[in-house]
Amino acid sequence: MKTRLNSLRLPVLLVSAALLCPAGLRAQTLNADAGRQREMAVTIDDLPLNGPSAGPSRLREMTDKLLSGVKSHQIPAVGFVNESLLYVAGETDARIALLKAWSDAGVELGNHTFSHLGFKGTPLALYEDDFVRGDALTKMLMNQKGQKPRYFRHPFLQTGDTRELEQSFEDFIAERGYRVAPVTVDTMDWMFLAAYAKARARGDAAALKKVSDEYLKFAGLKVDFCEKVSEELFGRNVRHILLLHANELNADNFDALVGVFKGRGYGFVSLERALADPVYRQPDKYLDTSDWLGRWSFSKGRKFDSPAPPEFIQKAYSEGQR
Repeated sequence: MKTRLNSLRLPVLLVSAALLCPAGLRAQTLNADAGRQREMAVTIDDLPLNGPSAGPSRLREMTDKLLSGVKSHQIPAVGFVNESLLYVAGETDARIALLKAWSDAGVELGNHTFSHLGFKGTPLALYEDDFVRGDALTKMLMNQKGQKPRYFRHPFLQTGDTRELEQSFEDFIAERGYRVAPVTVDTMDWMFLAAYAKARARGDAAALKKVSDEYLKFAGLKVDFCEKVSEELFGRNVRHILLLHANELNADNFDALVGVFKGRGYGFVSLERALADPVYRQPDKYLDTSDWLGRWSFSKGRKFDSPAPPEFIQKAYSEGQR
């Protein structure tokens, strides 16, 4: 099975010229916002598995941990499926059963293309075909719940090279009842996973703890940064959309990760409610990414320096690419 570690790239988080509120009005806005609960939608990509291949029993253990966390914290999550990951010789039935377990746990399923295909450099017709191929089992499982899939997430957060190309694709999926699910908070778990998987393969408990601790620390830094950018651009904290992946790093640290966000005053809301924030309808200059903080920043001519994972995490990821 093709690992997601070998092709993910850092999402763009750049630039734009902000129209800030006058100082007094801005202070009033921030004070009012501080008295309200912060809101965040949780989305989980690459179902049923992100990262190195794992057999059915290990995959079941990982899935059970993630779903236990989702249910115990009452998180209305959306999981984005790569249906190609279901078709592994001797494991297909077991993997489809695991995907059904996500749906049975109340997680809404969305489309992440069939093969985790990046849009950059891919002809529109081929990208649309991969979307359609990735819709079969997801739609069937949603129909069993009396629901229809509603959301699409771009792999690698790569939208069309131009606004016109992206609009053509979004029109195509809108005819099928879908809309794009953007991102505002990316914990970069996919990068930390490289070091975590190596430590797990060695049975190195100390290294596993070190990676986990650094991951949780970074998640806190990242959400603090995203709040700062939101307040600089809009004078308030938007309803954020969190990007996670279905991997063992998140499964083993899910409760602690939830604690990072709850400790900062966040409550978990549906993706539908997050997207009802008027900011997601704000006109903008086009940037080819589903990272909307990056897109908004670019649109306003602002540039922000996002925190980066520790050097040893970046090194492990780079080595994994080679």
